[in-house]
Amino acid sequence: MKLICDPISPYARKVMILSRLHGIKLEEVRPEKDGANGYVAGDNPLGKIPALEWQPGQFLFDSPVICDFLDNQSQSSLLPDDGHKRFIQLWQHALGDGLSDAVYNYRIETVRPKALHWEDMIERHDQSIRNTVKTLEKISPWLGGEWTFGNIAIVCGLDYAAYRAGHIDWKSAAPKLADWHRHIAETEVWRDTFAYESINP
Repeated sequence: MKLICDPISPYARKVMILSRLHGIKLEEVRPEKDGANGYVAGDNPLGKIPALEWQPGQFLFDSPVICDFLDNQSQSSLLPDDGHKRFIQLWQHALGDGLSDAVYNYRIETVRPKALHWEDMIERHDQSIRNTVKTLEKISPWLGGEWTFGNIAIVCGLDYAAYRAGHIDWKSAAPKLADWHRHIAETEVWRDTFAYESINP
């Protein structure tokens, strides 16, 4: 299977991590941006990465769908079948994706020319990042000592926040969360997919 991806994208990185955890070999292809069509014109009509060619000429997107598909290909699924545990993991996954969304939106607003800045929206996304970090600090004891379906998205969101919203310094703001992240960052799969050379683990 072919995965159109770039590890700088937290959404693509989730899929890269999950495939490695399950030992699923994917052909990882880095896309070139195609103007108004985005990154993957023809493969994903939304122009976003990741996109997974799961059948010849047919692509799955977006990242939660791809993660669910790959997880189902394994004999040791990370997403529990049990209702309560399953939805806790899905909630954590959504929280991680929401953090990435807030960071991305903050970045988009702040790279515009100063005259085009929408200060209320910048503040909105900034606060969303801070609120999510506070929530993750509270639940850090329950994020798991190893990789889970939920914390994959959280790790990718936190690393992306350090890269694109470093002014928040989430590690100082959330020391228990930082300790948890430090343990995950020692794993081979984390190091193999980490692409933010400008920040320290």
